[in-house]
Amino acid sequence: MAKKMVIWPAYLTAGKTKSEGRIVARKYAVKSPKAEEIEKVARTLNLEPEVEKEKAYPKTHWEKSGRVLVTKSGQKAEIVREIAKGIKELREKSKTKSGGR
Repeated sequence: MAKKMVIWPAYLTAGKTKSEGRIVARKYAVKSPKAEEIEKVARTLNLEPEVEKEKAYPKTHWEKSGRVLVTKSGQKAEIVREIAKGIKELREKSKTKSGGR
């Protein structure tokens, strides 16, 4: 069985600092990423995502943000960056579909 790694939405959150859990560079960070978006992108990257909706990031344990388990296929920072880019692309696409709103 392939090893899994945890991706928390906090890793990609634009409003968070590094000490609050963001691990991607600010230019890759996205505004309030959802576990579902992470799952969607991870699926397109063939990372076999599993969403755990009831989980809360330890630093914000009162906030059930959920988390996504993905297949470990390289360095975490690299994978998180790819997912962040993917979420940005997803949002761009949905913007063009809904007429730029």
